Amino acid sequence: VCVALVLTAHPPRQALGSLCSPWAAPRVGPLPPAPAMVRISKPKTFQAYLDDCHRRYSCAHCRAHLANHDDLISKSFQGSQGRAYLFNSVVNVGCGPAEERVLLTGLHAVADIHCENCKTTLGWKYEQAFESSQKYKEGKYIIELNHMIKDNGWD
Repeated sequence: VCVALVLTAHPPRQALGSLCSPWAAPRVGPLPPAPAMVRISKPKTFQAYLDDCHRRYSCAHCRAHLANHDDLISKSFQGSQGRAYLFNSVVNVGCGPAEERVLLTGLHAVADIHCENCKTTLGWKYEQAFESSQKYKEGKYIIELNHMIKDNGWD
């Protein structure tokens, strides 16, 4: 068994010699090509981190922070896949284009929202409500329960 000593990664790589039995001749010259480098992907980071002292909701798929419990307006909403919560503000989400949809409470202009970290569609943002009784929803966010988890301080 032989072990070659190699200089740093300045091409072309040269071997200095071998640590083998005293009968083996030292190896001089270029080494065979190095194996392909394994690229380690950059760790995922969030655009915003919510304060650790507050109860918060996070993405169920990647744990990105989404909203503080203090921004929760209502738990009595219905999403396309079940129960949903209405929030005053959220973080780490991107919005798609607005479109008009007829929801349970009438016609609204909404934009789907997705987690910026894992790209999962989470719910939608109310862009415009056409009925005066629904105007309070404008600029607010719906996140479906099956896409979020309670995180930090929910004893």
